[in-house]
Amino acid sequence: MRSRLISVVGMLLSAVMASAPLHAQTRPTTQPSPRLTVAILDFDTTGTNTPEMGKQIAEALMATLSSEEGFRLVDRSSFARTLQENELSLTGLAKPEDATRVGQLVGAKLLITGKAFTLDKNIYITAKIIGTETTLVDGVLVKDKQDADLGTLVTQLSSKLADRIRTRGPSLLAPGEPVDPIPALKARLATHKLPKLMVDLTETHYGEVRAHPIDPAVETEMESVLKQLGFDLVDDHNINLTDRGVDQILKGEAFSEFGAHVADLVSCSARVEIKLTDRSTSTVLFTDRVTTRAADLSEKIAAKTALQKAGHELALRLAEHYLTQATTQKFVK
Repeated sequence: MRSRLISVVGMLLSAVMASAPLHAQTRPTTQPSPRLTVAILDFDTTGTNTPEMGKQIAEALMATLSSEEGFRLVDRSSFARTLQENELSLTGLAKPEDATRVGQLVGAKLLITGKAFTLDKNIYITAKIIGTETTLVDGVLVKDKQDADLGTLVTQLSSKLADRIRTRGPSLLAPGEPVDPIPALKARLATHKLPKLMVDLTETHYGEVRAHPIDPAVETEMESVLKQLGFDLVDDHNINLTDRGVDQILKGEAFSEFGAHVADLVSCSARVEIKLTDRSTSTVLFTDRVTTRAADLSEKIAAKTALQKAGHELALRLAEHYLTQATTQKFVK
């Protein structure tokens, strides 16, 4: 079985080099987005006599799917190194809830994992397609007699996977165009008296070399969202706050941190914590925190994107806080 699978990997790689898709005749006319990034894990082969077969199946799928239009496959060597650096197993990530973390690390929208096993003199290979942002799952199955040609079976699996990714893959993804909540929030806040705010956050990035301050991505994003929602903001931190009529101060700390290299991508995480206080009484009115992640070709861009996402989410949460307080006379026009 092992020798047959190794031989089919070689044949499939030759087919890729020749740029001849294995099932071009059955390809649907609808193509997936070019940004549909796919990562393939080693398959589980527990209970078989060839434990290395799981890696060979994954390599064969990598070879065949890489010849398909519209798929962007994460390099397996970089993928494996990233998982090892983060103490994650190549075959222990079959649970949908684990897919989100993997996707964040490697920038993959879909994760393929599966299992090969024998049962009643038959061999089965199952493959799961997991949306890393939604944890939604789809799958395919191929089977044949235990002494059947395994290469043919893997080729059938690849063909089924490619077609299923095209037809069902988009439904496993998060919505590409989420509804913008700002207009609805702005309309709800319009009937309430809003305080004048000053936003003041410190931000630091911990990269591969050393920690250093960065441009205020969180502060800029929060101020942008709050202004769209109708808040009156004071930006100059050196002015007399009483003269400018500042009612409340939003302070906080933010940092971003390098995560991992994945082929030509860099992943970064961000953590932001905020505290809203009444300027005249120093009363704490609201606290919150959020952790976000992003991947990009540049470490700095990935870090700033993660921080921007955190600032956007916290600004919306702050707006919801004011709406919950709107029943008091202080916030009603």
